[in-house]
Amino acid sequence: MSSFISQLLQPGGGIALIPFIRATVCLLLLMTIAIFICGIARVHMVVLASLSTGLLISISWFERAWNDVQRRRGGQAKSGNDAASLAQGNKEPEKTD
Repeated sequence: MSSFISQLLQPGGGIALIPFIRATVCLLLLMTIAIFICGIARVHMVVLASLSTGLLISISWFERAWNDVQRRRGGQAKSGNDAASLAQGNKEPEKTD
């Protein structure tokens, strides 16, 4: 458990929470649909269901974008253009000014 918490506290560690966030929002969506079917506060449940649907879509979009960035970074590391290879002196950094 402490390794999971230490992983969360590292930079970029919050990505590990995406499955839990997605499950929580899915449960919220299911509850709002069930309450809508029961006939309690129908207008409020429609608004809440649309907000939770939008949140699920945005979480999926963020995860897809995050995976694309990670895939691109992995491709650069193989070609030797990353900061670690520059720090080791394998290649001179390009001047930008």
